[in-house]
Amino acid sequence: MEKMLIENHLIKDQLLQVMIDNEGSDMYITVWTYPGIKIGGEIIRIDDGLEKFSAEDSQNFALSIITDDQHKKLLNDKNLDFSFAHAGRRFRVNISFQMGHYMTVLRLLTLNIPNINDLGLTDIYKDVTKLWQGLILVTGPTGSWKTTTLAAMIDYVNTNYNKHIITIEDPIEYVHPHKKSIIEHKEIWKDVPNYEVALLGAMRQNPQVILFGEMRTREEIENALRLAETGHLVFSTLHTRSAYQTITRILDSFDAEDKNQIRMQLADSLVAVFSQRLLKINDGTGVKLAKEVLFKNGAIANLIRENDLHQIPSVLQMGSREGMQLLETDIIELIENGTISQEEGLKYSNNPKLIKESIL
Repeated sequence: MEKMLIENHLIKDQLLQVMIDNEGSDMYITVWTYPGIKIGGEIIRIDDGLEKFSAEDSQNFALSIITDDQHKKLLNDKNLDFSFAHAGRRFRVNISFQMGHYMTVLRLLTLNIPNINDLGLTDIYKDVTKLWQGLILVTGPTGSWKTTTLAAMIDYVNTNYNKHIITIEDPIEYVHPHKKSIIEHKEIWKDVPNYEVALLGAMRQNPQVILFGEMRTREEIENALRLAETGHLVFSTLHTRSAYQTITRILDSFDAEDKNQIRMQLADSLVAVFSQRLLKINDGTGVKLAKEVLFKNGAIANLIRENDLHQIPSVLQMGSREGMQLLETDIIELIENGTISQEEGLKYSNNPKLIKESIL
């Protein structure tokens, strides 16, 4: 194990254990306030026996979980993403600066590799993993279980099929054991310099399945589409709110003269878009996943080719027999069965008017 810059921090282990014991989702360490842990969607201050963190306290906490090489990268980039293990659990971490002071945000990852059934996902999430090529996207805002859903789908492939799987992440969150498949994990900066180099390299490493954390640039989108066209099943994410916005975001990443070609590629290669939200449960005990599902059929492919993207929500609404649905379908059901409040549903909806008309 690599040596941390500060090995014996006075309260780091205790704070991490409080987070684990209470199944907190996130912890926030910053200056001039107490450490905060998010539990059930609410941030709880940890002030029992502690003083508010000073600039030295917040810096020392950060230095207690990073190595010298990581610190140099942080000072150069002013931002650092990584993951680490503690007490049998894995944490995803971001360290940055605010007003010149260290700020650390930790995410506690699920103890076990998530399961599609346990997450309450439908059979279509399993069905798409059977395909031998194409592009599968899980979208939504930060903290909407995109990585968790992808991990569950990769686990389903790993459990049921004899494949070669490569995951490319920044950082690695879920470490999958070899099951029926051979699975390799590559971390940005640690194993490969960036997504583009990793994706180009993956083409020469003969995987059948490739996961990479997020399509952020035009080059990454181009490489994902190329891999999906050349016999690979590709999984990735975008920070988009809906299936419609996902497709428009991809197309808007390209210049006008390139969009027609990209439309053709996307119409051929896209398999599915799963757009997700985490909604707070009424009793405050946790969260519930709501999802929008697009599964590409002939109608969707034609809308992409003809650039009639505004009709996508209508096709989703009418495509329930194929497993498609609007996000609002899930939200309405959660409101009507008392799981979430109407206010919570409206806050995360793409079409609040549809919800209001359906539940009145």
